[in-house]
Amino acid sequence: MVSYVQTISSLQSLLSRQRTTSDMTRLMMNAETEVATGRHADPFAALGSRSIEAMSTRAVYERTEGRIESNTFLQNRLDLMATALGNIREAAQEVLTATITNTDASSSRPQYLQEMAATAYDTIVSFLNSSYNGKSLFAGVDSDRAAMNSWGQDDSGTGLSPSDVMSAIVGGGITDATDAASKIAALDAAFNGTPGTAAHAYDESFFNGTPLTDGLGNANPRMTAQIDESLDISYGVQANDQGFRDLMRGLAMLATTDPADIGDDDAYEAWIGAAASALGSGVNAVLASETRTGTMQKLVEDANDRLNNKKEVLSLHISELESVDPYEAATRLTSIQTQLQASYAVTARLSQLSYINFL
Repeated sequence: MVSYVQTISSLQSLLSRQRTTSDMTRLMMNAETEVATGRHADPFAALGSRSIEAMSTRAVYERTEGRIESNTFLQNRLDLMATALGNIREAAQEVLTATITNTDASSSRPQYLQEMAATAYDTIVSFLNSSYNGKSLFAGVDSDRAAMNSWGQDDSGTGLSPSDVMSAIVGGGITDATDAASKIAALDAAFNGTPGTAAHAYDESFFNGTPLTDGLGNANPRMTAQIDESLDISYGVQANDQGFRDLMRGLAMLATTDPADIGDDDAYEAWIGAAASALGSGVNAVLASETRTGTMQKLVEDANDRLNNKKEVLSLHISELESVDPYEAATRLTSIQTQLQASYAVTARLSQLSYINFL
């Protein structure tokens, strides 16, 4: 009778023990992660067929979180816009009140209106040049630049400042009613895009942002944002909107010619009346922009409330899918540690065996 003894080489035995130890170490590390985080160390392996559901839910969660962040950014921008519009309206209202008070030629000529208008012009320009995170608030989609030139600031394209344009149109002052009517018409054309001299146009020497229309007369894009899955808003307020053109025209008329120097009563009333009318139209338009901006603020706030609720629901669902039983994870960790310690002990004893010990 022949018997066979299967032998295992020392190297094979060593490699087998190393693989076993490595596998157990990996399992222990996974268990440690699960105990520490409360989630599967490898959720997709643990979930099996439900891993697709987990991936999809987490993708929606991340999109929702990103939209909340962008909405918060937009909310801050709208808050700053609303504040700037309120400041613009208050500064303009002060000049409007003073102008209306002095529209009657029989009253004493105001000695301070020109200086007040010039100061208000640059104050309002500073608000219109407000920016958030490096982006201009009132320049339109071309938000990488300041929206307006100040009263004495030369435009980089035409080389003319608003003061230069006004001086070129108004000239040496207002002489009579006919002269007033002619210059009022020329200013209307300049501020509404049809001047006799192209460089005198509002969009050329006053405003630096996005024109209202392109070269073919088509409306240019406005500032928009998607604040929810199916809700887009157009929130742009531009310093070349009609109301702002009227507002700045009224201020420029008063800042260019000192009403106290207009000697002809009819000319005085025509000029001051036109300036007051432009200012009144502008103040009303700014108030309308404030109201509309407030509406946009509310829409964004409501959208973020909905998104935060959605985020909470998604977070709970992800937790249900990926969470592990903390007691089960701790028990498994203890068991693996015990097995690993036993493996190390066996390996240590085997390494001490030698034929010499049995000779």
